Amino acid sequence: MDTIDTNCLENLLELIGGEKEALDELISTFLIEGQEMIDDMRRSLSSQDQEVLRRSSHSMKSSAQDFGATKLSELAASLEYNCKNNWPSQAEQQVDTITTQFKLASQALTDYLKH
Repeated sequence: MDTIDTNCLENLLELIGGEKEALDELISTFLIEGQEMIDDMRRSLSSQDQEVLRRSSHSMKSSAQDFGATKLSELAASLEYNCKNNWPSQAEQQVDTITTQFKLASQALTDYLKH
């Protein structure tokens, strides 16, 4: 499971008191909210709304890190950084890459839930 650092999930499980059902619920919520973040990023591309793109990438960065999706977090951090001053010239490509990585992370987390 290279897409997800399971050590992060184990640490999160410990942090919430070892309750696997609670972790499963948190993961399920991330999968839903993560897709909403992707949708917000896509809408911001159409409207050229730099602040929405920055906020969405910031939220994805933080959430992905919590669930061990390190590469996804790094990609979102890069987009967030690129949004700080100007509209990023590679915004569409970055969102496409984030979307692909989110799909991979979602599949890995879904597989984790099955165990």
